[in-house]
Amino acid sequence: FVEKGYSKTTMDEIVHAAGVSKGGMYHHFSGKEEIFLELLKDGSEYRKNLIVEYMRENPQSRKEKIMDVLLDKILDKNPYKDLYTVFLIEVKDNEKFKKMFENIYDESLKDFVEFCKKEGLREYITISNYEFTFLMNCLYMGIYLFDNVDMPRLKEMLRVMFEAYLNKN
Repeated sequence: FVEKGYSKTTMDEIVHAAGVSKGGMYHHFSGKEEIFLELLKDGSEYRKNLIVEYMRENPQSRKEKIMDVLLDKILDKNPYKDLYTVFLIEVKDNEKFKKMFENIYDESLKDFVEFCKKEGLREYITISNYEFTFLMNCLYMGIYLFDNVDMPRLKEMLRVMFEAYLNKN
């Protein structure tokens, strides 16, 4: 999916890459959409586990931790983020994915608000809105498409922008 995009990836290619029989693949999944969705769920769990581990193990202030988690979410290079970016690209022309994006947005918004309340980070609830999600998704796509970005410089610039936004709101 990451190499060819969702639309151009075939079940035969997935079966071959997974190294299983076609019957075995169809025994577990009805088609590529189900596989794609399962991978997106895996990516969401991966990100949640990283956040929980980071929040538990780092001695920084809570404010610094959440800022680092936010920046890492944008700048981290991992196959799940690339897969999510492929999903974002597909949303444009795929009605089913548009609906799915709305569900993912609603679920992640709810999870984030609950996380902020549980961790005593209510000031960060201000970034749980559609516009901030739009900005994050634009950043994911830009990083996915343009790999010649000076990441340390971008990280510092985003830190300044996010801190200013959080302080204003």
